Amino acid sequence: MYNDGRRRCCAALTVFMILFMAESPALSIASVDFPSDLNVGPFVNKVIYKMIGEQVIALQSGEIDFMTNYVKPQELAAIDEDPDISIISALRNGYGQITINCAKYPLNVSAFRRSFAFAFDKTRVTTEIRGGFSQEHDSMVPYTNSWCIEDELPYHYYTAQVEIGNQILNDTGFTIDPASGYRLAPNGSLFSVVVEFPSSSMEIAGGCCQIAVDALQALHINAETRAGGLQEIVSRLTYHGDYDMVFYGRNFETDDVDWLAYEFGSEYADMQYMNPANFANDTYDSWIEQLLHSISYEKVHEASAAMQLILHENVPRVVAYENLEIEGYRIDKYTGQIPDLGRWIGSQWTLRKIHKIDGTGGGTVNIGFKPPETFNIFLIRTDYAGDILINLYPSLYSRAPDISPWPYLAKELLIETHADNQHVQEGHTRFTIDIITNATWSDGKPLTADDVAFTFTYLFESLLFGNPAGLRLGDLAAAYAPTPYRAVLEFFTESYWHFSNFAFEKIIPRHIFNDTGGIGYKGWNKWNPVFNPEDPHITSGPFELTDWVIGEFYELSVNPSFCYYPVSTPPTPTTTTDTTYNFHLVLYGSLVGAAVVIFFGGYILQRKELI
Repeated sequence: MYNDGRRRCCAALTVFMILFMAESPALSIASVDFPSDLNVGPFVNKVIYKMIGEQVIALQSGEIDFMTNYVKPQELAAIDEDPDISIISALRNGYGQITINCAKYPLNVSAFRRSFAFAFDKTRVTTEIRGGFSQEHDSMVPYTNSWCIEDELPYHYYTAQVEIGNQILNDTGFTIDPASGYRLAPNGSLFSVVVEFPSSSMEIAGGCCQIAVDALQALHINAETRAGGLQEIVSRLTYHGDYDMVFYGRNFETDDVDWLAYEFGSEYADMQYMNPANFANDTYDSWIEQLLHSISYEKVHEASAAMQLILHENVPRVVAYENLEIEGYRIDKYTGQIPDLGRWIGSQWTLRKIHKIDGTGGGTVNIGFKPPETFNIFLIRTDYAGDILINLYPSLYSRAPDISPWPYLAKELLIETHADNQHVQEGHTRFTIDIITNATWSDGKPLTADDVAFTFTYLFESLLFGNPAGLRLGDLAAAYAPTPYRAVLEFFTESYWHFSNFAFEKIIPRHIFNDTGGIGYKGWNKWNPVFNPEDPHITSGPFELTDWVIGEFYELSVNPSFCYYPVSTPPTPTTTTDTTYNFHLVLYGSLVGAAVVIFFGGYILQRKELI
């Protein structure tokens, strides 16, 4: 019955979108084709990120070419009628959710959280808050993720099941105070719940929080909503400050699920940037080792499924909705836009491939944006900075438009265990990466394997001083460069996740970050480029940051020294890549068999509105 209902929900949304946008050049990114020469570009001269609030109006007027805010259902009709605007839509790889402070009494009682989940009306969120452009969801893993067990969960919290919620509270000692009419904690104390949300999202976040308060009050719990500043709320979550419940968005750029360990593992309940719900559960923790260090898909799937079920039963977080995301972009001046499952239509791939319709090179692309909070690559919490930085810094691999790994600096990869090479210690995994030879930093120095090896040494060493970017490298045994363009990374474990834990990290210049005269390991969070002009900002990407007025705009200009800078403009791609090739099966299959050499021809944070 449930599966049929889910299909009906998705089908209804799809039919609605098709009917509504039948006359427009709409685009859905259920599947993605992209050029085989994906890295080559850019073909425009400049990209200007403009700080604009009303992006729909700016898009209609031609002030911007791309939105980074999502189109609201009530705005869709206006842009759908414009022949110069196209629309992209897909189910979000993420969700809006309410995180519950599992360290605070009596919210730390799992029965309390479960009763709230039963009382919370997700169908009301779908109809009243999201206008039908969302679906109900329970698992902490998004429905778009291949590891998600939503359809296998034994029960759901979709509708307001207040009777069940009240019965759970009655059975676990939450009695009702006859004087106030509100419930008392099992120890007899009075309590109330504040459901917080960012004041920048009164309609959606505020609306969801009001439904949460309605659910709590239906359970005879004293509750209220409270709006606050986004950064202040995020800071309390980051540093495990005081709160009851907080609504915010959670997005994912990948199909990985190793984050389940860091986001809900007891070991991380007091670690900065990790486990904001302060969730602790011994049974959950017992699956972490298998999740992180298994080498087979079956073992990882078993662990992730068990962990999703435990989270479903213990409810450290209530998913309010998984919505259909819609973005608009102009098609009257440029062509070559590439939809991206991770970063959408204004991604680095569009900026790499976009070019004028008339076939000439050059041009300036304008993108509606909101102010980035930092340009420190280790501290970014939103995509506003991330969308810019991904065009300034390289990595060994990028995430292709379909979020599969795509070589960037890497040219050849060899993966070995002791079974393949007796010089690799028992239980270790060694990655040998040959990189391209024509990459340079913006100060003219060559980018070499020394920078690659140093990057991972820096992340590992700065973890001791609180850098969260090094957390996933805790199993790193060695990082070195035997030749100028060959880097070796060795881990003292075997794991399904080692590749994704290093492959997409931004590479940093050793001569800027070194610990003897440079920024140093202790300086990772003090480095404040752009906002502090005295701090170095040496990059190596398709664009360079050339002009800005903080709070108004940021201008990127093409980097003619970029390692994939085109020899001719504009492109005329005739081939596309069909990504039926399963990179992960090839990659991780090597860990249980012979060594593999892979040759390549020719990579929440929170997203956008934070809701």
